[in-house]
Amino acid sequence: MGKGEGALDDAVVDTANDLLIRCTWAARGGAAFQAVWDSILKGHPLVVSSPVQTLTDDLRSQLEVRLINGQRLIYDSATNQYSVSWAPRRRPF
Repeated sequence: MGKGEGALDDAVVDTANDLLIRCTWAARGGAAFQAVWDSILKGHPLVVSSPVQTLTDDLRSQLEVRLINGQRLIYDSATNQYSVSWAPRRRPF
């Protein structure tokens, strides 16, 4: 890794974390996912996909938004919470 590359990686992670914080605060303020999508996520330079509905291991529905750095922003409608994951999405069999 060359000089400065770690700092760039940290900036991308911080940006994903900042995005997570903004979404979480909006949800705590009563914003539904669609409002968060329209006002924060849609058009954000870190976001590379529209929301996709996926299932958790216990078959709960969630929304997943892919980010340019390989992370995914996850919205769990049952708990109204957002999280960020590095884990690759599982492929269906």
